[in-house]
Amino acid sequence: MRPRSLAGRLMLAALVGVLAAVVAALVVRGQWQPSIETIWRSELEEAVRDLADGLHTDADGRATLWLKPLHLSLYDAMPKDAAYRVVDADGRLVAQSDDGPALRGLRNAPGGASLFEVDNGGTPIVLQALRRDVERDGHRYAIAVARSDRLVLSLDEYAGRLSLRAGVRTALLMLLVFLLVVFLIVRQSLRPVRVASELAARIGPRNLSARLRMDDLPTELVPLIEALNNALGRLEQGYRVQQAFLATAAHELKTPLALLRGEIELGGAANREVLLRDTALMARQVHQLLHLAEVSEGHNYTFDAVPMHAAAFDAADYLARLADTRGVAIEVRTSGTEREVEADGGAVFVLLKNLLENAIHHTPRGGSVRLHVSRQGFAVEDDGAGVAPAQRARLFQRFGHGDGPRGDGAGLGLAICREICLAHGWHIALDASHAGPGARFVVAIAGAATGGPAA
Repeated sequence: MRPRSLAGRLMLAALVGVLAAVVAALVVRGQWQPSIETIWRSELEEAVRDLADGLHTDADGRATLWLKPLHLSLYDAMPKDAAYRVVDADGRLVAQSDDGPALRGLRNAPGGASLFEVDNGGTPIVLQALRRDVERDGHRYAIAVARSDRLVLSLDEYAGRLSLRAGVRTALLMLLVFLLVVFLIVRQSLRPVRVASELAARIGPRNLSARLRMDDLPTELVPLIEALNNALGRLEQGYRVQQAFLATAAHELKTPLALLRGEIELGGAANREVLLRDTALMARQVHQLLHLAEVSEGHNYTFDAVPMHAAAFDAADYLARLADTRGVAIEVRTSGTEREVEADGGAVFVLLKNLLENAIHHTPRGGSVRLHVSRQGFAVEDDGAGVAPAQRARLFQRFGHGDGPRGDGAGLGLAICREICLAHGWHIALDASHAGPGARFVVAIAGAATGGPAA
């Protein structure tokens, strides 16, 4: 089972890497096995070097041979399997191993043969000989050595076992040291992550301005911490907007509630029409607040093919009675062929209704409101006083009001339109190039051809 902690996973990855390297080394070693001839030849070459290194000549020109005790014991203990012989340039004997079958075979081998046999009670022993001429202290010497195949194989097998045991012990010790070092390095490397986690755990509504530090963080984790800090920034902004929204909503409801309370306290002098108007105003404000909350959540949208012309006429028909009451005409002007857009039908209806309703409230009696529909989007024009430059920055903010008449709204209609457009990837704006009269709001639909809605 894979460890859940990052440190455990890094340790496991390091351990798996080491084990894979060891297995690969063992496989390569198992595939590469030198032949008996190669081992035999290597042993003879090494024996000649040892003998050559042990040769010395004194001031009188007499040569002596010194061998390491281990090598000397080998020749003394195994006269059937190992022998050496050293002579000078004149053929005089300088040194040789103890007399035995191997030495006699080396000395009597015909024609300096490299392979010869010696008798071992009826079973022959095969030996290989190697002869080399060397020079020491200005004198030349001929060195001959012999080794049997059984000696070479026995020594190689024994050395292999010793090497394996020593290698296993060394590998285990190295593995323990490696794991300890990796553990300490990983622990130290992840310390900034633990610090960032502790700081993140302390972030709450009262300290949303806190940010996670990126000092000494691994490069691979910096994008993650940056993304978390950006998310905290958006969360802080959203929280502040929500607090401001609640405060403004409470303020907007406070005035009609105070008026309503005053009317009730008058008792018999209460004006029924005034009470109905105030309760209708509060109901409308609450309705707009619910609308705003609904359109601000992406999961509340259901997208489908929505005909643009049909949506425009539906919204105009819905507001026909309001327009008649206020003495304003609604005109729907279409250009081009009908286009279906991928959108939430109910949200599109609310978008057009709010734009038309806003235009109706700002249009004087006898004026008109024009809804233009093209394949590029929608545009709504009115015959009102327009929007003052100083008011344009707050136009789409919540509870934003222009200088004109407020009507019965709470300043949420255009904010709702903006949220709907954001959810669909559309763009809504006040057309600053509109010469007048009144104001012109444009909704540009994503994926449409360049250019705004037709006038």
